[in-house]
Amino acid sequence: MPKPSSLAVNALALLPTHIKAQFMPNDKIMKHDALNSSSFACGELCLTVNDDNYHFNVAVKNIHRKESLEALLNESASNTLLICNRLTPYLAGICSKNGLNFIDAAGNIRIDNDGLHLWVESQKGNAKKALVNETKSNKFGEGSAKLLFALLSQPDILNCSYREIAECANISLGMVSKGLGIFETESLVSLGKKRRILDSKRMLAIWVDVYRFAIRPKLGGIRLEYKGNGQNIAMDEFDYWGGEVAAQMLNDYLHPEDLQLFTRLPLQKKLAQLNCRPNPEGNLWLVPVFWSDKLEWTEKSQALLAVAELEASMDSRNHEVARMIYEKYLYTETPA
Repeated sequence: MPKPSSLAVNALALLPTHIKAQFMPNDKIMKHDALNSSSFACGELCLTVNDDNYHFNVAVKNIHRKESLEALLNESASNTLLICNRLTPYLAGICSKNGLNFIDAAGNIRIDNDGLHLWVESQKGNAKKALVNETKSNKFGEGSAKLLFALLSQPDILNCSYREIAECANISLGMVSKGLGIFETESLVSLGKKRRILDSKRMLAIWVDVYRFAIRPKLGGIRLEYKGNGQNIAMDEFDYWGGEVAAQMLNDYLHPEDLQLFTRLPLQKKLAQLNCRPNPEGNLWLVPVFWSDKLEWTEKSQALLAVAELEASMDSRNHEVARMIYEKYLYTETPA
């Protein structure tokens, strides 16, 4: 098991080259087993991204069980960060769901710090291949992301009442007002007498980004061990494929390996139907839907889920298929 000092060095060495890191350890703590140190007192880390500096109080720990995270979760904040051994998808999901920033020794990074959003997910067996998401703006949070999905899926709801929009997007009435206000400020929509979308191309680009850092980490769900490509899974009326299977249904170009299934059923009920064993490394990700049943499900909705999840992967083949689906199903020039 790596010592805390070498663990920090090894993990930071895997940062993307455009991110500079300066770690100042607390030597008194780093001499001891990090598991016995107080939370986020192992040192200070400064990350430099695009000439902006972001400072964190750091915990350096080996994490192998959920229980090892409890003290950190209780004290986590936007300016705290965990440096650790490779986290399983299950443990990484717990960190993301609870707002615990981390960098692990396999090259995985999830950080949300007042304007800096980083999502780096290392490919199995190759920590150097990673997808990085960063944005200087934290305007587009989970609520705005859900609103984007609804408007891109069914553009005509933009002229419905705010209450109807809220019901379709599965967000609060206040979030509709706030989100549309942000979109108008960003020149994405016009909220005049007849509301209209002004820049669908940019909205689509923003959707792919905000799905990755605002929706995907909060999906929760459960990973299952499934032998097959999804064709033999019994689908309920309100089950929806995302990712690679959704792409195959639209494009018939991929042979799905990583399966993502959205469902409205309680997860335990769907789990019983599937008859699959939970496995943090499993190839089937079962997740609850994040939109309302009042939103009309269309081919475009499926394309949005497919493209966002494909772009969140580290597979260049997936990225190419995402571009094909984008051009065929999603992007059309917005009339002047």
